[in-house]
Amino acid sequence: MRRAIPVLLITVFLAACGGNPATTTSAATTAGVAVSTGIDAEELTEPGPYGVGRTELETTDASREGRRVRVRAFYPAVSESPRPVPDAEADPAGAPYPLIVGDGVIGDTLGPHLASHGFVFAAVQGQNTWGMSFNANMIDFPLDHLAALDALATLEEGPVAGLADTSRAGTTGHSFGAWNALMLTGARIDPDHYRRTCASRPEGWSDNWWAYVCGSQDRWELVVERAEQVGIATPDGLWDPMGDERISAAMLIGAEGFDMTGPEGLAGATAAVLLVGGDADDLSDYDPATTQLFAHYPDAELITFVGAGHFMIDYPDARAQVHRFAVAFFGYHLAEEEGYARFLTEDFVEQEAPGLGDTNSFETLVWGIAGT
Repeated sequence: MRRAIPVLLITVFLAACGGNPATTTSAATTAGVAVSTGIDAEELTEPGPYGVGRTELETTDASREGRRVRVRAFYPAVSESPRPVPDAEADPAGAPYPLIVGDGVIGDTLGPHLASHGFVFAAVQGQNTWGMSFNANMIDFPLDHLAALDALATLEEGPVAGLADTSRAGTTGHSFGAWNALMLTGARIDPDHYRRTCASRPEGWSDNWWAYVCGSQDRWELVVERAEQVGIATPDGLWDPMGDERISAAMLIGAEGFDMTGPEGLAGATAAVLLVGGDADDLSDYDPATTQLFAHYPDAELITFVGAGHFMIDYPDARAQVHRFAVAFFGYHLAEEEGYARFLTEDFVEQEAPGLGDTNSFETLVWGIAGT
C-alpha cells in the first residue's frame, strides 16, 4: 500500500517505555477505536472492549424509483452481553466511530466483531445472491451500499444517530459482496474489456467461472440496461464510477471483478484495498481473478490462505484470521492508528499469524501471491 507502515518507529517507542511490542497495552482511545501502540495479536480475534448493539433501519433511494434499502447496523454499545443486543444504548466513549458498509452475509460474520472493536457496521439486507447475481444486481447492490452510507450520515433518531463518522468509511464483502466493495472504491466497468474477455476464454478459467461470467448474453444485457437506467453507462469506453470519496479502505474476500473492469477500469480507484483469497478457490478463481486484481489495482495488498477454498470464512480458524486482519486493516486506514501497522506486514502474516490460535487448518499464509 502506498502509505508507509512504520514498524521500526513503533518498536523504538515501546522499547523506550520498557514495553514489549506484542504485549504492551493501554487504555488509550484514538479516533473512536480503543487501541494501543502494543496491541496483542491474539486479542484481535477476540471480542473487543465494547459491547455490541444491533438495530434495524430502512431508507429509500429516490434516484432509483424509491428503491427500498434495509440495513442492520452493529455498533459499540453499553452492554455486557456476549451477543448483539437489539437497540442497546450506544456507547459514546469513542464516538464518532468509523463506518463500514457491507452486505448482510458479511455483516453477520464481521459486523459484531468489528463493532466490539470500535466501528459501526452497516449491513445491507437481502443481498444473498447465490446463483442469481450476474444481472441488474451488479449495479443495484453497490448503489444500495451508498444509500446505506447516506442514511447513516443523515440519521436523526435511534441508537446509531450521530454515532458513525461517515467521512471516514470503509467497505468489505465476500464473493459477490467483494464486487460491491470493489465498485465503491471508484473502480469502473469497462464493457470493451468484458467483451474481449468473453470472446476468447482466458487461460486458467474454471468451468464454473466461465459459465458465471460469460455464459449468458441475456444476463449481460440486464447489466447494461440497468446501468443505462441509473445513468452510469456511457456510449463509449469506461462507464462512470459508482464509488464515493468517503470510502477510503476496502477489504475484498474471495474477490471477483477484474473481468468487468480490466486494468483501465481499476486505474482510477482511490481506496486502499486488502485482498484476502484462498489459492484453492475455483469458484471466484484465485488465479486469475484475485491475482489480476492484485496486479492491476493501484493500491492493494494480498493475503493468501494456502489450501483454502472459496468459503474459507465458514471455518472458525480461517475466520479468526480474517477477524484479525479486518480489525488491523480498518483500524490502520480508518482510525489511523499506527499500532495496527505490524499486522499488515510480510513478517507478521507469514511468520507469526499462522501459529496464533488453537487450531490451524490453513497452516500457511502468504503476503502476496502464493508460489511466487
